[in-house]
Amino acid sequence: MKPMGTRAQALRWVAASCAAIAAAALMAGCERKVAVEVQAPELPVQTVSGFLEIAGVLDRSGSKAALIEVSPESGDLIAFVFDPDSPLGQRILSQCAPDMPCLVEGVRARPLDSQAPSTVALAKLGFSVSPSAWLGLIDAGAARMESGLEAPQAKVTTRFGEVVIKEDDSSVLLNGQVVVPAPDESVLIVRHASVGGEDVLLLQSGSGTACPALFRVMAVSAQGVQVSPQFGSCSDLVSAVVQTKPNQTEKLVIRMVGFAGPFEPEEEQRKAARQVLEFIYQQGSLTREGKPVPST
Repeated sequence: MKPMGTRAQALRWVAASCAAIAAAALMAGCERKVAVEVQAPELPVQTVSGFLEIAGVLDRSGSKAALIEVSPESGDLIAFVFDPDSPLGQRILSQCAPDMPCLVEGVRARPLDSQAPSTVALAKLGFSVSPSAWLGLIDAGAARMESGLEAPQAKVTTRFGEVVIKEDDSSVLLNGQVVVPAPDESVLIVRHASVGGEDVLLLQSGSGTACPALFRVMAVSAQGVQVSPQFGSCSDLVSAVVQTKPNQTEKLVIRMVGFAGPFEPEEEQRKAARQVLEFIYQQGSLTREGKPVPST
């Protein structure tokens, strides 16, 4: 089984890679209409890379779906392809949401011949990345979503100085000066990324089952510090990746699933967990669906 740190790092790397080349990889809509029946060549069934689990970002495109993982050996992107309408596909899709990190246990997969017409056709379906290898999922065990955030920290070094969260009251200091007053709940840093000319930190607060997590974006630059309003669905299943596109300013894309509390009906909990909320931080502005996130 992979160490948790390596898995989280791989999930963030995959998500960032998907975002960075999405514009180039998404083909015209007409290409998605190509009927594809993926046939695995007659190669021995194997447990890929000797691991019993894979951790990747779920990518859905037309008639096929894939889990995009970073190879632990080479660092290359690998696509584990499956039919979303098959029992295996339905089982995975019932537990994982598109564009979110997904962990699947007990994986058996077969390499697909990269030169076969069926595999060549896969590349034209519009997946968000162009993987180095295609594999067909044959069987898998339990699947679940996981967070793609970093291990919580109380101190990070930015290009503009050291950010520290005080242990006694969770106030946030930059170079020894308080920049975020003590909140009502404990705070930790769960993501640190360079976004253009800023160092962007994702601050997580919240605990317990009623609302496990809420967030703020703290941006540090040569001009000073900006802190966003608090936001989130209360879910702690979150990814935050830097998205870079040609001729566009870098941005931090924060995705999380919806949340219904433990006292809500199970159907409401399942329905909420199938929703994906997306927040975008770019040049001092935090938005959702193009609208500024209001102060609470």
